[in-house]
Amino acid sequence: MCGRYTLTRQDDVIEDLQASLGMLAESAWWKPRFNVAPTQPAPVVIRKDGTRTIELMRWGLVPHWAGKPGAKPPLMINARLEGLQDKPMFREALAHKRCLVPADGFFEWKRDPKQAKAKPQPIYLHPAPRRTVAFAGLWARSRTEAGEQLSFTIITGPPNELVRPIHDRMPVVLDPSAYAAWLDPTLDGEGARALLGIPPIGDWIAEPVSMRVNTAQADDPTLIEPIAVAEPAQRDLFD
Repeated sequence: MCGRYTLTRQDDVIEDLQASLGMLAESAWWKPRFNVAPTQPAPVVIRKDGTRTIELMRWGLVPHWAGKPGAKPPLMINARLEGLQDKPMFREALAHKRCLVPADGFFEWKRDPKQAKAKPQPIYLHPAPRRTVAFAGLWARSRTEAGEQLSFTIITGPPNELVRPIHDRMPVVLDPSAYAAWLDPTLDGEGARALLGIPPIGDWIAEPVSMRVNTAQADDPTLIEPIAVAEPAQRDLFD
């Protein structure tokens, strides 16, 4: 799964998106994020009234029936690539409500099979040098007691060779050449599905970072600073 990600380059992300999408947007209403967590608002790119725009949405897809009395929707922060056609909500969104989720890295947690009781080590995966990328996403419009709500989910798929030793899932990182097609409303669900695959490693690296990233409220540059991780001590066979 993808449970945390970053979008740290407030000014550059707009320039990157304009270069890739030919769009204009204001960035003053959002700030650099070093630990985007589920249920928090984050910027996504959608096609609206024939043009591409950035909207602030809740991370965690909220279905259209969420506002019904007694309804308790699940926290759908990810949509599995392999099952997009199985759930009606994902199938509908794949056909009609696709979005780009700007990011410049994401976190996964690596477990040490030899230390079952140890806490998993957070790993920050990102391009080096850092640049803005886009995860493939789906979005929804729903009615809640508070009014209209826009929300999104990140599509995840099998890991590439960099992520595989750390986790068995990763967000689908779209190639920039696919951005326009992914947002094209004339492309059907089957055509959109064909744009998704296992991202190449390219210039991405994986670095251990502070356990502070486990706290959703933590959001500062120190969270993505690499740290040294001590190797587990070797036991003497004759102890």
